[in-house]
Amino acid sequence: MNDKGNDKGGGKGRRGGDNGGRGGHWVRLILPGALALVMLAACTSSRINYQHPLVKAAPPSGQAAQLARVYFIRPFTERYNGPADNRLKVEADRFPLMKIAKGEYTLLNLVPGDVWITVTNLTTWGPDFSMKELSRSRQFRFQPGETYYVVFDYIDGEFRGAFFVPRLVDARTARELTRHLRAVGLARSVPLS
Repeated sequence: MNDKGNDKGGGKGRRGGDNGGRGGHWVRLILPGALALVMLAACTSSRINYQHPLVKAAPPSGQAAQLARVYFIRPFTERYNGPADNRLKVEADRFPLMKIAKGEYTLLNLVPGDVWITVTNLTTWGPDFSMKELSRSRQFRFQPGETYYVVFDYIDGEFRGAFFVPRLVDARTARELTRHLRAVGLARSVPLS
């Protein structure tokens, strides 16, 4: 008898078995690569508006004392929070400052003075879980030559939706919060940890 013909019982044939070891090999090669590409595409990163009127580039050594150094920190949350996990829109004095991703922090040199920081996020709201943007604002006074640490705290409002509140923390708390976060922008060259 011929062993190569009409094996319909799931043996090693064109459609039934392991295709002589060749088909499974390609799947094992392609699948991890495709999965890695999807994961990279899904990763979000913060976007910083360096054209904002309050943001100044790295100052010359003599001018560093004339600006306020402000770290913006977005810690991880305890669980998945749906659309509230997307990047937060952050405004300073009503102009877009950045979109900061979950688990990242950055540093900006800002013109000192009284600054309103507004955080806007997308969330599910109400008994039918409709989508809605929520915003919270807070005024900060940034002094020249000082370093500040602004954390975006997650507040679960249940059916009223999740939102974020900006607040100041001390240097020790900021270092603890950023221990497992990714530094982006200027914070990569001046990390907290």
